[in-house]
Amino acid sequence: MASSSPTLKENVRKAYDNIAVKYSEWTKSTYPTRVEYLHKLLEYLPPSPAEKSVLELGCGSGQPCTAILASNPSLKVTANDISPAQLALAAQNLPSTNVALIEGDMMELSFEDHSFDAVIGMYSVIHLPREEQVTLSRRIYKWLKPGAFFLANFSGGPEFESSFDKQWLDGTDGEMFWSSWGEERTCEVLSSIGFELILREVVVDIEEEKGEGREVPFLWVLGKKSDN
Repeated sequence: MASSSPTLKENVRKAYDNIAVKYSEWTKSTYPTRVEYLHKLLEYLPPSPAEKSVLELGCGSGQPCTAILASNPSLKVTANDISPAQLALAAQNLPSTNVALIEGDMMELSFEDHSFDAVIGMYSVIHLPREEQVTLSRRIYKWLKPGAFFLANFSGGPEFESSFDKQWLDGTDGEMFWSSWGEERTCEVLSSIGFELILREVVVDIEEEKGEGREVPFLWVLGKKSDN
């Protein structure tokens, strides 16, 4: 199965390493959407004397969201990415004072229960096989403190088990991978884990590739862990 294949993850890492600089430029069209949803999350994290901890899965170059989080001195940020080339860009873009960068497959991460006030995954969880998306969401629920939040986006179109592209963004190494349960099933999974879906919206991105724009729907969810 794809979910047990180390080659799949290695190919995604190689693909992102290969297109890291191009991807960081190409993804700027999604900045407004990313920032909009990040601010919706931050509205639920009111200022307090106690430092808050945030985990970002798939931080890429650190722009724009990790940088926004890092600009808040009351936040302690842990940022993960599978691509060392992406993290090298993030290291250039981010302060080191309140940001810890962790390289590797997000499925290999391990944290204590009740470690984070928020976990974020933008355009990243979609690269996991579907079964791993479920497993990771369960882990995230445990990592979150009571009453804490999970902000992520998933594929908003029909469900599909696997999609591969060896030449995504003109890449010449590795192979990109995506997977999706679809909108309804994704929300059912998150709710069954225990998340209260405070926000559930489908936003259509216009992705430019090879000079053409195509509409790609993404499901954005903001889930809250129960308070007890």
